Amino acid sequence: MRKVTQEELDQILADHALWLDDQRTGERAQLKYADLSYTKLTDANLTNANLIDTNLTGVDLSGANLTGANLTDANLSDADLFGADLSDADLSGADLSYASLRRVELSGAHLSYANFTGAKFGLNINDVKAIDHATFSQDAYEWLILRDDWAKVKDTVKIVNN
Repeated sequence: MRKVTQEELDQILADHALWLDDQRTGERAQLKYADLSYTKLTDANLTNANLIDTNLTGVDLSGANLTGANLTDANLSDADLFGADLSDADLSGADLSYASLRRVELSGAHLSYANFTGAKFGLNINDVKAIDHATFSQDAYEWLILRDDWAKVKDTVKIVNN
């Protein structure tokens, strides 16, 4: 896993912004297997970015736009995602333990096999696409049972004490 410096990351974000504006210019953010731990991505636009298996431990992603981003198997433990948009993002197998998920938009997100142990919620997870085999702390239980498909997934979801 290659450590990406803040300077490199700023250039990748600039190129990604150009790509989002016109896909003939710039370049889609390809951060697969990158180590971005403890970097600052506040308000970053990572729409449709490739963040598979990326180390985002302790990253400040508050206000970031991660709509449609692929975060499969990413490590987001202790990340600050306050106010981030993860609509339609793929978080399958991601580690979000002890992450701050207050005011996070998760509509259409895939959360299968994700780990939310100790995560700080304050959101409604009714609109996510899938939560099967995900692990949650006891305090997320109230959100989970409000899901329309709770009867289908309750035997696969794991609830643990903090």
